[in-house]
Formats: sequence, C-alpha cells, structure tokens
Amino acid sequence: MVEYLMLHSLWFSLCKVIVTPSVRSSLGSHSLSLLSLLLNYRKNEYSNPYSIKVAGCDDELLLNGFGEILLNYINRYNNTVLAVRQASNQSYSEYISSWIYWTYPTAEEEKDLKLDLSLLLCLYEIVHLNRSFTTVLTQTMSSTTGEGHDGDNGEVQKSEECHSNLISAFLTFSSLIFSNVRENFAAAQLCFDILLCVSEDNYANAFMHDENQVFPVFIYRTKLRHRKDNKKELTAMSLAYTLLDLTSEFLMTNLTKNFPFELYSKCYRVIHRILCYQKKCRVRLNYPWPTLWNSIISAVKWSNSLKLDDPEIISNYIQVGRIFNMFVMYGDTFLPNPGSYDELYYELLRQHGVFDSLNETGLKYLDKGNTHKESCKELLSNLHNVRAIVNHFSPKIEAWSTANKISTPTPEEVMDIVRSNYDTLTLKLQDGLDHFERYSEVPREQQSFTNLVRKICKDKRETTVVQIDTAAYHKFTTVSNIGQC
Repeated sequence: MVEYLMLHSLWFSLCKVIVTPSVRSSLGSHSLSLLSLLLNYRKNEYSNPYSIKVAGCDDELLLNGFGEILLNYINRYNNTVLAVRQASNQSYSEYISSWIYWTYPTAEEEKDLKLDLSLLLCLYEIVHLNRSFTTVLTQTMSSTTGEGHDGDNGEVQKSEECHSNLISAFLTFSSLIFSNVRENFAAAQLCFDILLCVSEDNYANAFMHDENQVFPVFIYRTKLRHRKDNKKELTAMSLAYTLLDLTSEFLMTNLTKNFPFELYSKCYRVIHRILCYQKKCRVRLNYPWPTLWNSIISAVKWSNSLKLDDPEIISNYIQVGRIFNMFVMYGDTFLPNPGSYDELYYELLRQHGVFDSLNETGLKYLDKGNTHKESCKELLSNLHNVRAIVNHFSPKIEAWSTANKISTPTPEEVMDIVRSNYDTLTLKLQDGLDHFERYSEVPREQQSFTNLVRKICKDKRETTVVQIDTAAYHKFTTVSNIGQC
C-alpha cells in the first residue's frame, strides 16, 4: 500500500486540504500525521518523493497552512497541560474542595492531553528539510485554539495570549516535555532535534537575538526543593534569552540515575551553536550567564558522580569543555560586560573540583588504551585552559587569605584578586572552537527515527477511530473538483 502511495503521490491532495481553511480545521492534523509517515518511509534507502516536495516547497500559502495547523495543536496542548498541572499544585483546602466537586475531563480535554508524536515528527521534518519554513516559525499567526480551555488561573490565559508565533509556542511546549522526560523521551529527542535545526539557521538566530523582537514566553519550571519559588515573572524577552533559559532548566531538572546522556549531548550542542552565532555576529545578549554556567557544572558533577563505565560520556564532557573554552577565549566578543569575565573565573575557581574529576576521568580512559583514546586526548586538551586558570589563581588566593588571616574570602574579594592577576595568566589557543558539525540524521539518528515511526504506527492503530465527516468530505470533493477544472 505504501509503495503504491510512493508511485502515485498524494502530495497535491494533501496540499489542497492544508490550503483550504474550511477543510483544514477538520482534516489538517490528520493530513500532517499521514505526511509525517510518508516522509519517513525508507527515506534513507532511496529518494523519497515526499521529502523532495517538502524540501522544494516555496508556496507561502501552503507553508502558512502547515504553520497554522501545528500552532493550533501546540497551543491546545500547552493550555490543557498547564491547566491540569496548575490544578495539581493547589493547597490542601483547595484539594479537598476539588475532590468533593470533582468533574471528569471532557473527551476533548482527554484528547488534548495525549501527545501526538506524528505532528511533532512532521514539524521536525518540515524544519529539517525546508529552509523557507523558518520565516513561518517567526511570523505572527492567528490561533483558533483555546476555546473552552481557558483556565481559571490567569497564568494559563497569559501563556496563550503571548504565543503569536510558532517558535515561542514551541519553546513552552518543549519546557512541558522536558519536565517529564521519563514518559516523553521520544518527544524530548524530537524537540532537541528541532532546536538544533533552528539554532543552525542564520535567519532564525537573527530573529531570536533581535532586541526589538521580544515575547513573554512561559517556561514551565519543575518544583525543586532548593528553589523557594518556582514561578518566574512573565516578562518580554528575546527568544535567544528564553532558549538559554529552557536549556538551563533542562540541565538542572533531569539529574536522575538513569541519566539521559543523549539528550544532554543535544542540549550542549544547542548551547554551543547559540554561542557560535553570538561570537560570529558579536551579539552581546544581556543574559545572567552564571545561571547557565552553574547548570552545566551541576549536570557534569552529577553525571560524573554516577561512576558509569561508559566511554560515550567522554563526548559529553568534550562538548562541555568547548562551551567553557568559548567563554574563556571569545567571551570578549559576546559577554555583556568585562565583569562577566570576573564572574566566569570565580565560578571556575569555586567549582574546580568538578573539572579535576573530569581530568581524572579522561586520564582513566586514556590509560585503558581503548578505541576512545583520541576522544580522551581531545577532552584533556579542552580542559587545559580551565586547569590553567585554577592553577594560576588558586595560589594567589591562598596567599592573600594567609596574609589577611581570612579562611574564606568573599566572592567580591576573589574577583578583586582575579582582576589584579589577569596579566600573568597564560592560556592555550584552541582551534575550531567556533565551528560545529551540522546536524545530520545519518548515521547517528537513523535507528532512533526508525523506532519512533514504529511507535507512531502502533499508537495510531490502537487509538485512531475512523469517522467520516460528511460535511468535510463534501467540502474536500468540491475543492478537488475546482482544482481539476
């Protein structure tokens, strides 16, 4: 059957559904679900005709139709999930009251709570294949979602109002997915793949870093014991700021024993691409960088404490080394002010034990003489500057503490010592820090996409109920007849 659809394309029929508003509202999401499966049929074995059509599509009406369907679905999912989670975070008295007056979710709400991986996969395929779709991600679109889903709490309403474009809605969607990676691992992989494609696109980066393009994007924050208040005031920020907030939140809230190394690797790659763009275009983003540095160091500290005998973690640590080397060597091109350098060196000195343990890990695998020997050498090379900073400033801080009879200097005193000893610091120039290998499915992602498509097919067989909407059918046949004329 699928081979028949490869030879006798449904592309033009699907396009008619997507560009016709009266049909798109009822059949649009089903059309994109079907398209996502057709795009992934043996796509790495031969030239898939649907991939060629999507890659070459420059029809603005069709691309906008794709964007509207996906925006409606993402907004609907965001609003429903946020309403449910806010209801679960109520006080004891509110809980008793809600238990007495409990009402079951409507069939529509139950449907909205179910994650449709096929639509997320379709968004990935369009972003990955079609560079023209980047303009759709960033442009303002009207959304017809949220009818009957407005929560009593004003926060949900705010999150709906601010999503005037697809990329800001997707950032909120990703924060919800990342808050429950255990159940949404496949969706989290797709979200990071989409973010990788977006962070490699110059137009998308220019839009996200534009200080005149600010949006109040809601980022869901998981409850943590060390955070007194998990709520953050919703203020308008550039999307690059929000994206870094999203990556920082992911790094801090997924420190589990079943450590998702693959997702952390993709997260580090997204951060590195953002830094490369900022260095290249000399964009000084006014972001609280210590928040990101602490998130990265905490993630490395936790992963290294697991003592996993897996040489693959070396690749994660190499990416961490590149990120910090970007700040050390090129921070003057994108950090907001000279004081940020002082804060960076203070954090490296304060957390020097984490980098010492990374160095020991690299030496351990290097001594084993396995196939990852070259990776271990690269890791040790990436750690050279961080260790040079620690070895240079630590004796001076100890000497100052001894001279002033102070056991623990304050952060301000440490930064004063750092500022007065910059001139004698010697660092090693690292090659290729601001370059990266562009995202590619083959061979790294090939098996995961195969498994994902199988999962989607299985879910669709179990959940899809065939219902013929007579009115929509007549509208579609009318449109088809007009097209034939």
